Amino acid sequence: MKDVDIHRLRDLYPRLWRHDLSTLPGGWTAIAERLLADLNEIQPSVPGEYGSPLFLLISFHGGFAVAFVSPNPELGTWNAEKSLALIEAVRRFNAATSAACEVCSGPSYIIVKETNGSHQQRLCQHCSDERLEKFEARSVQ
Repeated sequence: MKDVDIHRLRDLYPRLWRHDLSTLPGGWTAIAERLLADLNEIQPSVPGEYGSPLFLLISFHGGFAVAFVSPNPELGTWNAEKSLALIEAVRRFNAATSAACEVCSGPSYIIVKETNGSHQQRLCQHCSDERLEKFEARSVQ
């Protein structure tokens, strides 16, 4: 994620922001922002209270990201409607990251793995083709 997006999202959602969000690829910034906006709408921060009304964890590795969210029962009010909305927001994030290119946010086409196996990325057709062209250009030299 770009520094400008990290600062913007951290300023917009200070109680929901977690450092692990900054490790997400730039193509998934809009997906992360929607999750934060959804969570903030479901349970906004409680004025005068310190702490987050939701515990958020993003696990990201090798072309896959999963959000885990749990309500903080000490802050905010919870009911069945909010709980279902929370489940839907997490489901939407998890599904979106599984279907979007990490570079440009277009529809993902393939998971590309580096030849040494150290890094893999979820890419669209265009970004995959660009990656292949760069690899072939390096190989020819």
